[in-house]
Amino acid sequence: MQKVIGIDLGGTKINGGVVDEEGNILKKLRVDTQSKAGREIVLENIKNLIKELIKDEKIEGIGLGSPGFIDTDKGRVVYNGGNIENWAGVYIKEELSREFDNIPVHVENDANVALICEEWVGAGKGLDTIVMITLGTGVGGGIWSKTQGIWHGNNYQGAELGHSILYPMGRQCNCGQKGCVEQYISGRGIEKTYFQKTGKNLKGVEIFKNREKDKICNEVVEIFIRDLSIFLVSIKNIFDPEGLIIGGGVINSREYWWKDMLKYYKSYCNAPIGMKILPAKYLNDAGVIGAGKLAFDNIL
Repeated sequence: MQKVIGIDLGGTKINGGVVDEEGNILKKLRVDTQSKAGREIVLENIKNLIKELIKDEKIEGIGLGSPGFIDTDKGRVVYNGGNIENWAGVYIKEELSREFDNIPVHVENDANVALICEEWVGAGKGLDTIVMITLGTGVGGGIWSKTQGIWHGNNYQGAELGHSILYPMGRQCNCGQKGCVEQYISGRGIEKTYFQKTGKNLKGVEIFKNREKDKICNEVVEIFIRDLSIFLVSIKNIFDPEGLIIGGGVINSREYWWKDMLKYYKSYCNAPIGMKILPAKYLNDAGVIGAGKLAFDNIL
């Protein structure tokens, strides 16, 4: 059975694993990204992680999911490198290929590799058209169809759904726009809403947990649910996919909001039928498995 390495590059952690042809992770490692240290340190951390994974293994390919707009042909971060210092402009594929010259390397956007995982072995298996959103520190997005695969867009900015405008002239976003979706329904967005109401900082997971016993937490969660539901209506009416998958860290708190989200979605949407709304099956492992599938697709 062939084996590849999948790398999921995040702002705080780099997850890596040896993946087989059925999507199983046979070996798994994690290291700190050290994102504030700059690109050279981050690249060195990626290389060292791969060296550890490759020991005593016959590896056929390497796939990597990275934040930012990714030129998938060149394996380059075009611009907007996410939360990694000086990451925009780095040629990831070239850097890794120089170190591992006998193994093909392929690079993709991190939200796209999560979608690739879910389409392959996760919640989207068997569906013909999928939109995925990831609710984490920010909001990522991916679009996939059976006929076209991943939608990248003309400038490698396709499916940047987190930068759809939810509130015109609203909160300032790191992308330069105001009122972006990710400023409201991401983990940080929820925390900002709480801070605006109280002047205090509280982690998103605590806001969800305190929903039933704290009036302000309940108000914040209600705002999050309504904003998310409205966003889903827009996705339905623009793309009309067979399935919409929601992943990312916020999904771990879905017991506090999922049912209400579905209720609001159905009440807001003019034609709610025909799109399955599904929680992601793979969360922390989605990036590794999806990057592994990316490697397999490019070596077979």
